[in-house]
Amino acid sequence: MRFTLSIDCDNAAFDEIHGDEVARILRDTARRLEGSPLRDGESGALRDINGNEVGQWLAEEVTES
Repeated sequence: MRFTLSIDCDNAAFDEIHGDEVARILRDTARRLEGSPLRDGESGALRDINGNEVGQWLAEEVTES
């Protein structure tokens, strides 16, 4: 399984210190995922402190060829 997470840091929530907002989003995502099984094709939106969608995560099965 592959877990991919992408965050776009080009809005006002990231103006001051990028690392703090990225870390907050990662902690929030980890809390939401903790204890839940990941299923193939499952995904979720990532939101900044202002509630704007700034990215997504995706879990997917990967087959080796």
